[in-house]
Amino acid sequence: MDTAFEVRTHAGTERATEHGARFERLLGEHAHVLNLLDGTAALRGLAKRIRDVCGAHIGLAGPVEGDRLLVLRQWNGTWATGLHDLNVPTGLGLGGLALAEQRPVWVADYCRSDLITHDFDVPISADGIRTMLAVPMMRGGQVHGVVYAAMRAITDFSGRELDAAVDLADGGALALETAAAARRQREHAAAAERRRIAAELHDSVGAQLFRIGAELRDLRALAGGTALVERLLSLEEQLAETASAFRESVHALDHDRVDDGLTATLSRHCAEFQRRTGTTAQAVQVGAVPECDPHRERVLVAAAREALLNVEKHAGADSVLVSVIALEDGIAVSVADDGAGWDGVDDGGGIGLRSTADRLAQLGGTLSVVSNEDGGVTVRIRVPLP
Repeated sequence: MDTAFEVRTHAGTERATEHGARFERLLGEHAHVLNLLDGTAALRGLAKRIRDVCGAHIGLAGPVEGDRLLVLRQWNGTWATGLHDLNVPTGLGLGGLALAEQRPVWVADYCRSDLITHDFDVPISADGIRTMLAVPMMRGGQVHGVVYAAMRAITDFSGRELDAAVDLADGGALALETAAAARRQREHAAAAERRRIAAELHDSVGAQLFRIGAELRDLRALAGGTALVERLLSLEEQLAETASAFRESVHALDHDRVDDGLTATLSRHCAEFQRRTGTTAQAVQVGAVPECDPHRERVLVAAAREALLNVEKHAGADSVLVSVIALEDGIAVSVADDGAGWDGVDDGGGIGLRSTADRLAQLGGTLSVVSNEDGGVTVRIRVPLP
């Protein structure tokens, strides 16, 4: 019969194992989110994982850059450097063929194959590559990049390995698309911050320069000595040059104007939330999102702001992620936090959220508040498009 001590020890071991497994899942989810926001990290992970899923000697991954030009930006398992950062135009080699035909292609013996052009035989041979697979990263009918698995022996790929490679490439396409959207959002946010700084400089420093110039002119009018007048005139000229350089700097800060969209607006509100609370907040657009009319956009933004306010008041969160996603019939915005839950707010029962839900309902939209399995709360906001 087990003693009480042995039972407690066994239970403690089970809890430790469960906590360890949960921690591993959280690490995996964290890495996945990072990959979604960082195209370079996503490609690096693809180059490694394609080796794992296909049992390959070499993994390569690259995005489509410029005018349908594939560039091999990440590699894993290579001997030589000839394939590093290699430019592959559409139609050339194996990857160029996959890019042109938008389908997976593979050859059993690369340098002897009649299926492909042989523009890259030298770097391929330098790495001892024989059998090679190239899978385009497709999403929404667009190729975002290509991922390769290569063997240093003549072999083939099983159906299971091919399916796994395609699934991996599909995930890579989502990661590259999301990373590009995140980059655009950062650019929008940077442009908005430059405009804010320009406005503050114009209102503060610009006004001070004007006042100093006016005072110098008054002093010159009152000065009686020739030497003093000349000195004041020199200072005026220097001030005029400084003011001119200042105006040019303000113009440079302010010239890059961009049309604000839903995600860019939410990014600014996340930045304000982060400055106000110290809680990390970021807005991410997942995939291409259709434009909506100004009224729907205002209602979506107001709903997201109300959700952020509830996170600030109730959650005690360390981070918040605002996601914008296209639906078949509309747009969805989710506000997810990693806090301890919302005390006092039950299924969206707060006054602010109820009012927000009513405004969404007028547009045929919905709002729901759900608890996350690993802690925190997610507010799901949806509006249909006409």
